[in-house]
Parts: sequence; structure tokens; C-alpha cells
Amino acid sequence: MVLLPHGDSADKVAEGLRCVSKSSRHIISAIADTEHRLYGVQFHDLTENGRKMLHNLLLNMCGLQGGFTLEKREQQCIDYIRCTVGREKIILLLISGEVDSTVCVALLHKALLQGDDSSRV
Repeated sequence: MVLLPHGDSADKVAEGLRCVSKSSRHIISAIADTEHRLYGVQFHDLTENGRKMLHNLLLNMCGLQGGFTLEKREQQCIDYIRCTVGREKIILLLISGEVDSTVCVALLHKALLQGDDSSRV
């Protein structure tokens, strides 16, 4: 899936793929290789039907179930950290201040700190 920012577009389709949808301005908006079950869509996230396009691609074409929630993903990460790191290991984390490292710190905090363990952070 590719976000279609203003002015950017694909004008050729790679070998083995075919164009299955174009926008009203004749911009390639979807490609497919049905033999290998490969699909791609390109759209701007603020389009009127952006959520519906995403839903159709993920659930109808790719066969996903739609049970994903951020809460489930967060808990999976916390469980993984607890299983992998435990409470005895020391973690050294270099932080850039960007979203990914900030999320990492928050997950580590939730997974490993209990009570007044804040001095360990």
C-alpha cells in the first residue's frame, strides 16, 4: 500500500502486475497479480472513500479477519518484552526522541516496572 501524496503517482506497472483501477484523473490507483495474490493500492488518505478502500483491500482481497486493535498489539509487545527480557536483565536504550523510541520506552516501562521502580528508567 502506498500513500498517494499530492502530485505523486505511478505511471507504469511492473512486469507480472496489471492495473486494475485508475482514478478519475487516470492515475493508477490499484495493481494486482492475482496468480500470486499480490495487490497494491495507491490513494490519498483524505479521500472520501479512503477507509472503505483500506477495508476492502485488507478484509475482502487479502482475507484478514479485522480483529486487530491497538490494545491487543500493545499487550503482545508487553508480553514479548516480559518473556524476552525478564526482570533481571539491564536494558540500554538509545533514544532519538522520535515516535519509535518514545513508544519503545513507554512499552518497556509498562512491561518491566512495578510499583516504585521508576529509578530503574
